[in-house]
Amino acid sequence: MCGPTTRSKLRNSAGGASSSPSPSPSISLAALSTTDNNNNNNDNGNDNNTNFSKSMKPPLDVVLAPPSLLSRYACATLMIAIFGVWCNISFYGHGKDESNAPGVGRDVHNWTVPLTLTVSYLLALPLLRLLSRNYLSQNVDMKLLLRETMIVYNAGQVLLNGWMVYRLIHSLVYAGHPFIGDLYTVHTGATFVVWIHYMDKYLEFFDTFFMVLRGRMDQVSFLHMYHHVSIAWAWWFAMRSSPGGDAYFGALLNSWIHVMMYSYYTLSLLKFSCPWKRHITRAQLLQFTSVVIYTVVSFIIVYRDNVASLQTKHYACYVVQTFEMVSLFLLFMRFYSKAYSNKNNKDTNNCESQQQQQQQQISSSSSMKKFQSSDIDGTSTSFTEESSDDGSIPEHTSMSSESSNEAAAIKKDL
Repeated sequence: MCGPTTRSKLRNSAGGASSSPSPSPSISLAALSTTDNNNNNNDNGNDNNTNFSKSMKPPLDVVLAPPSLLSRYACATLMIAIFGVWCNISFYGHGKDESNAPGVGRDVHNWTVPLTLTVSYLLALPLLRLLSRNYLSQNVDMKLLLRETMIVYNAGQVLLNGWMVYRLIHSLVYAGHPFIGDLYTVHTGATFVVWIHYMDKYLEFFDTFFMVLRGRMDQVSFLHMYHHVSIAWAWWFAMRSSPGGDAYFGALLNSWIHVMMYSYYTLSLLKFSCPWKRHITRAQLLQFTSVVIYTVVSFIIVYRDNVASLQTKHYACYVVQTFEMVSLFLLFMRFYSKAYSNKNNKDTNNCESQQQQQQQQISSSSSMKKFQSSDIDGTSTSFTEESSDDGSIPEHTSMSSESSNEAAAIKKDL
């Protein structure tokens, strides 16, 4: 139980923590937790307080100084340099002529490249985790350090994927690329965009790297890692086996989804609301469904009109694409259903909690009126003088103006 002085200290502690230089949302929680534990130990005796001080260390978020602007912009500059190297390899590694690009004028690299890159990606994650947990997170606020870097990365992905959407639509509308039922057209510009889209799958590994460096291991799920690894292999197989014709469709839809997704991330980092946030997962599910339907229709048309042109690698491409989309659909659907269920449970719990608080406030108000009406000398006795044994006010009898306002707000919500 906390008396009026203790409650005031708690509110001041929360406010002080939230206005500290570090922007981490865990600061105020850490400060509240530390203050609450110290107050409880004072109530239980000096011995317990001494044991607490010896056994627990102050939260790192509270004592860490924010990183300098120089270090933050140095990280952002490094991200720009990484983008530059990736663009040089992807756009100009074959020369300046798009007709010489892999999948268009030459074969795509063999399986050793995706194997090396995906294995390196998986091995880098525990190493980054150790580096972040044992050194970086103890010396610097990683969320603040990487803020500008992540803005550069996400905004860069918005521009890159927006360019891919534009080029693919341009190929369909103005360059005469077939909409469906084709396997071999590669000189309309669409196949070059598919090559860029495939190479972007490796750049997207930074999604996970940022999560690990910022300590968000809860986001590094099986779905997340399966998505990044399997999609890189699926696109490599498509570029290796059948890069032309209908291969563009999945790249077009995926690029548009990424415009939505990375623009949401960018707006969130810039502290702007995103009106399409809640539609992203449903748009992804629609994407998977659309690609599966498109793949089935494409196979039927090609098989009906030109079955002699189908080779084993084409059949394999249809199978790989269908399997990838169906597996991602099932995993994303499971994620979406779980998130929706958790939201409903949370809303139900919040409603029940508000109803209980309202009943407590009504009960306290009735007790207050009864106490005042029984006052013999007619004076209004302050209810704060009716305290418990430890000197604090029982929580359910606190009738401050703040609590009354909360009760009115709860009643209005209900």
